[in-house]
Amino acid sequence: MSSPRLYDDLAWVWPFVSPPEEYPEEVATFRRRFQQKGVSDGATLLHLGSGGGSIDVHLKQHYRVTGVDLSPNMRAHAAELNPEVEYLHGDIRDLRLGRTFDAVLLHDASAYMISLDELLAAYRTAAAHLRPGGVMVTLPEEIRRCFHQNRTTCSTYTRGARTVSTMYVDHDPDPTDTWFESTFVFLIRDGDRVTVETDTHRVGLYHLDDMLAAMREAGFEPEVAKWELADLDPEEDRPLVTAVKRG
Repeated sequence: MSSPRLYDDLAWVWPFVSPPEEYPEEVATFRRRFQQKGVSDGATLLHLGSGGGSIDVHLKQHYRVTGVDLSPNMRAHAAELNPEVEYLHGDIRDLRLGRTFDAVLLHDASAYMISLDELLAAYRTAAAHLRPGGVMVTLPEEIRRCFHQNRTTCSTYTRGARTVSTMYVDHDPDPTDTWFESTFVFLIRDGDRVTVETDTHRVGLYHLDDMLAAMREAGFEPEVAKWELADLDPEEDRPLVTAVKRG
């Protein structure tokens, strides 16, 4: 399957759908976990799958950040937002920079690992870039117990004269495999002109125990805690994982 359009010809939409102002609370939840495991301010942090840099706007206030992403369009967005951050091209399944960091954040990019082999490869990449005792914080983007067939989410953002309304729908065509489809519909108003674009993403879907087993196989000791974001449904008990690399 080709790269999602959001990271290619529709990359200009990124500042509308994922602006930095959405992330201070989220980054605070990551920072608490890093602090609990001894990662202090000023530490080196590798952000695997750094995307458009909106999260790094907040991470860089506390850490020396290096970002890695496959999409040149995402790296361009990130570099514009964060000119002081080092951004590198790389695939999180096989990246090897030849250096280690105090901490790794593996955020949304883990969602695009659509087999357990790919997910394990990403965790091994994280482990390869951490010193013994280093800490990975990772977000299990979708787990089976929280998935809702045909769940629909909508949002609208305006910047200048342009407004982008986004609807995305999650659909699992085969519950026996490890991925589902998330289809985005972008309604774009630019002055009097209205256009509609669609974009389909394949997203990994796992049982949490399988993800934790892959982390252990990659050399981590993971700990699971409820993700305390204010806008999450408390009934879903979404997890956030802190994983320490074994010595």
